[in-house]
Amino acid sequence: MVREGWALVALCLLVSAACGSEGYDKGEDKIAGFNVLIAARQGSRGQVLAHRVRRQGDVPDTVDVYWLHVDSRVTSRFATVTVESKLVNRADRGREAVFTMQLPEAAFISNFSMVINDTLYVGSVMERGAAREAYDAAVEAGESAGHVAQESPRGREVFQIAINVGAEEKVTFQLTYQEFLVRRLGIYEHVISIRPAQIIPDMRISVDLREPQGFSFLRVPDIRTSDLLTDQSTDELSTAAVSRVSPEHYTVIYAPSEQEQTAMSAEGIMGDFVVQYDVIRQEQIGFIQVYGDYFVHYFAPTGLPVMPKSVTFVIDVSGSMGGDKIRQTKEAMAVILDELRGLDFFNIVTFSDRTTRWRPELQVANQTNVKAADTYVNNMIAKGGTNINDAIIEASALLDQVLRHDSRASMIVLLTDGQPTIGVTNTNQIIANARDHLAGNHALFCLGFGYDVSFEFLERLALQNGGFARRIYTDTDGELQLTSFFDEVAKPLMIDVNLGYGQGGSSALQVADVTQTTFSNYFNGSEVVVAGRFPGAPPSNFHVTVTGKGAQDALSLVEDFQLASLAAPEGFVERLWAYLTIKDLLKKERTAIEEEQQRRLKERALNMSLEYNFVTPLTSMVVLQNDRQRQSADRVSGDDAGLRYHVKTSSYSGASSGRSWPFWLVASAVVLALLPT
Repeated sequence: MVREGWALVALCLLVSAACGSEGYDKGEDKIAGFNVLIAARQGSRGQVLAHRVRRQGDVPDTVDVYWLHVDSRVTSRFATVTVESKLVNRADRGREAVFTMQLPEAAFISNFSMVINDTLYVGSVMERGAAREAYDAAVEAGESAGHVAQESPRGREVFQIAINVGAEEKVTFQLTYQEFLVRRLGIYEHVISIRPAQIIPDMRISVDLREPQGFSFLRVPDIRTSDLLTDQSTDELSTAAVSRVSPEHYTVIYAPSEQEQTAMSAEGIMGDFVVQYDVIRQEQIGFIQVYGDYFVHYFAPTGLPVMPKSVTFVIDVSGSMGGDKIRQTKEAMAVILDELRGLDFFNIVTFSDRTTRWRPELQVANQTNVKAADTYVNNMIAKGGTNINDAIIEASALLDQVLRHDSRASMIVLLTDGQPTIGVTNTNQIIANARDHLAGNHALFCLGFGYDVSFEFLERLALQNGGFARRIYTDTDGELQLTSFFDEVAKPLMIDVNLGYGQGGSSALQVADVTQTTFSNYFNGSEVVVAGRFPGAPPSNFHVTVTGKGAQDALSLVEDFQLASLAAPEGFVERLWAYLTIKDLLKKERTAIEEEQQRRLKERALNMSLEYNFVTPLTSMVVLQNDRQRQSADRVSGDDAGLRYHVKTSSYSGASSGRSWPFWLVASAVVLALLPT
């Protein structure tokens, strides 16, 4: 373990997920992404010897990556991705080794390990506060700390760790994360970030996809080198080897040579490897998988006619919306208005210091009204403050006028870029007022333009009213981001959707720990996924019902399944159930009104995160050398016996240490390197 005077006695890595697209808002003084801290023990003369992580503006001095393999296994939309990177320092002095990986914002890290000087360090998940205490206790010995932060790119989070590597030494990093692929506009998209910033002699991305329903199509587009929607290529990646093993099984291998990497840029491949696909759907009631005590239900009916909709666009025209924001909003609204269907009804509410209706009541989306609305939008001027509360109440009143006269899907689309500054400014009060006025009759979708807006507020506002929130990035493709969002909600197929599960033909609920089963809307090209478990022995048959309203009035789907016919691959369903349940609990915690209910939901999400070794907004991952792992585990267990704390001490074999990270989140990684006194 000796290397040029460095004695690596212990290594501590703290990885935390905080804030996210699912409600954990990063403070204004924090930067999204991962922070890396390094602490070093004081020298014998009392001076502090600190190993500083290189900042972005410094001259790079890193070791060479000679191996980068990514192994992804996708089973029924659930992806387990293992990234293994091997680095070597060929210099005659110590140099810095940096491992960086961009993760999908909805992913959970489940394992991280390092091999340094043939010594294995493996991560364990614990409650965030306890993990921080473990690190702080080590720092009490007299270590100093420095940090580097990196802003996360669009839709991704950055994991980065940097350590010193001695002359002629090697280090191996291995990271495993899991993600459930969400269907949007009829496509599942599996995205793997490949940004090593150098040419790599041995690079290989391997994706194994298995969908029991069968694939309706699968394609691998060109490497995505830009986040801008306007720059995305529709060409195929010709050097990717796509093999159709069976109708239910595909493999994709991409192993670019050094010449191919150099042809892309001087830094090699700097982009996203993407696989897009969809599955065949034969049963209207959906597809169900069962293994042991757990089940997952995928519901995405086909052939349903599009429902007419009533929609009110609520547009912020306060002073902060000036410039590109108001211009892009006008351009986007021209497209959105033009795509309204002839049976749709719509109106526009603009707001700054006060609210203004375009028309006194909803208008049918005919050519004359759409043209008049476009003229109104083009004349919008950005000035004044931000009165979000009154704007939502005004939009609700417009939709209430036709609530009892038709069965259209009813929705509000709110676009704002700032905090409420006029009228009611307390965000909790605005949320309560919106909930009271919408009363479950109208879905609310919130679009947050830029980073000045409180995304946590918008997300809670939307989730408590049957919708969702989306961040719109202030970039040259802002117009396309807005229209792409509306494409997702433009074609409602069902409203008031409810899924029920019973046994033996009984409608009584015979399952437990079930994720969300009621949904205000089901849109074309999306998918409803419900997971649960059987509290006792699994029944021989499974009674499933789906009810809701469609374009042709009420819909009711009923099916009895023989459980033996629903068998899924071993171990996969339980872990997917845990992933979906934790996501659901965190969502419910943000929409709960009572503090006691919030506490119970958070506690259960924490316990499940610990049990299944997931890094979530409530947990952290600590990596120690094996002997210190046991000592830290004992100390933490003694402080809080109620925590479920698991320590992994498996030996390194070159493979993942168990196959078993969202949303916008902030995470931190802390590395402790103790120097000799």
